[in-house]
Amino acid sequence: MFESASAPKTAVIAGVTGAVGAALALELSKRSDWRVLGIARNLPAAPIAGVEYLHVDMSDTGQLEAALEDATNITHLFYCARVTHAEQVIEDAGENLALIRNILDAVLAAASNFQHAHVVQGGKYYGVHVGPFKTPAKEEDSRAPIDNFNYDQQDFLVSASKNEPWSWSASRPNTLLHFSPNIARNLVSTLGAYASLCKSLGAALDFPGPPGAYRSLTQVTTLPLLARAIAWMSTSPECANQAFNVTNTDLFRWEQLWPRLADAFDMPLGIVRPMQLAQTLATREQTWNKICVAHQLPERALNAVANWGYADATLERYWDEILSHTKCRQYGFDDWDDSIETFFQLLAMYREAEILPPR
Repeated sequence: MFESASAPKTAVIAGVTGAVGAALALELSKRSDWRVLGIARNLPAAPIAGVEYLHVDMSDTGQLEAALEDATNITHLFYCARVTHAEQVIEDAGENLALIRNILDAVLAAASNFQHAHVVQGGKYYGVHVGPFKTPAKEEDSRAPIDNFNYDQQDFLVSASKNEPWSWSASRPNTLLHFSPNIARNLVSTLGAYASLCKSLGAALDFPGPPGAYRSLTQVTTLPLLARAIAWMSTSPECANQAFNVTNTDLFRWEQLWPRLADAFDMPLGIVRPMQLAQTLATREQTWNKICVAHQLPERALNAVANWGYADATLERYWDEILSHTKCRQYGFDDWDDSIETFFQLLAMYREAEILPPR
């Protein structure tokens, strides 16, 4: 099922221009025993060195088959894609299932030594996005009674791999922390833009979620850590046909991070003031433009830096978000990260890149 860890491997990454796909491509491209093929509907403006990009729409089975027909040495498929969706809605299960089916069918038709398919899931597997759930969530917990494309995709891989020489795995991170200059669905850049706007408007840094969310426990996952975990579980025989929660392992409350965020922008700490940022800040493009001019930042639309709906969905959770990391440790993955410190390291990177204004 798995060849030697040092044996040459060829990865196909579906969704290579997304945050997770790009992080995984960067990780694998640094390893001498990997060849990396990236599937992208839109090619990246800044391609990763060592990655071979295939300009393909995964909803078009003909395009997929033509693009991969000569890639007979594919050993691993990493499915990091998602159908475009609005925030705070249940994502379409049928469309998401169709895409992973299309890419797997095309890979299996081409590959002569296929070994493993990996799918990236997340806290939504446990219903983190719809309300309180059992914590700490463990990989074998009962599913939530909701439509959930993660369930359909995992069931598909289980069924497709039965009695076959290849296996599957699934990673379940929670809210992602990352530096992705071209992805607005990003907690660090979005909260940085929020703080910048509040400061420019003469406002204190209010917490826009409910009181319970300010004090509830939450977990996040930094992207480089997730990429290392995916590479580990996809090449470790003992991880075959298993799902693993992947988090930074620590916990924090927004009430611990928020004062440091206010200090980072040299502004007063506000109060807990529940509001929908998608509505409150919908008309603040002109204010953002003034901020950019004042700090001589390159012109960049506000909606290219901040996704208010994503922030609303993340900061409204008055319930604890805790995913058990025990299974990863039991199987040999001991990596971790410091969530709050990493948040502010990433914030500094957005400032150095002149995407967010300085202090």
